[in-house]
Amino acid sequence: DNLHTVQTLFDYLVTKKALTKKQSNRLIPKLNNLELGHYHGIPKPYKPETPLRPIVASIHAPATLVSKFLNDILAPIYLKVTRKYTFVNDIDVIRQLEKYVADGYFTSRTKFITIDVENLYTMIPRDGALTALARFCVKYCYQGKIGTFTVDHIMKMARLILDTNCFA
Repeated sequence: DNLHTVQTLFDYLVTKKALTKKQSNRLIPKLNNLELGHYHGIPKPYKPETPLRPIVASIHAPATLVSKFLNDILAPIYLKVTRKYTFVNDIDVIRQLEKYVADGYFTSRTKFITIDVENLYTMIPRDGALTALARFCVKYCYQGKIGTFTVDHIMKMARLILDTNCFA
């Protein structure tokens, strides 16, 4: 049961003093808010015969709050490390392009390429993703921790998210 798995992880993190009981209570989903993931499709009008892009909406799944919480912990570090290569939003893209032009890199031979990746989520090997996350955390942690969490705590949360999603 995914809800029980989430509750067990948070109980563990409270005993390890990585989370307070108050934080844990805010992060554990309320039973009446949970929903099973459901499938729908978004049309790809630019492709022949207008195929559907499969979407599994699981915004009210037991591990959703864990995922958001982990993102809040890791995103600031990731964005700082990758700032040179990451676009945060549309305005950021425009600013980077303006800088690209101002720095003299834009020429008549400049090409912009878009890529349509198919099944990106399922293409990334689970173990490879976890290994990369662990290396990232070890490299950018401070005294073995990111905030109040050890790398092991972060990996437990990441595994829980991957193990309880619709593709597991």
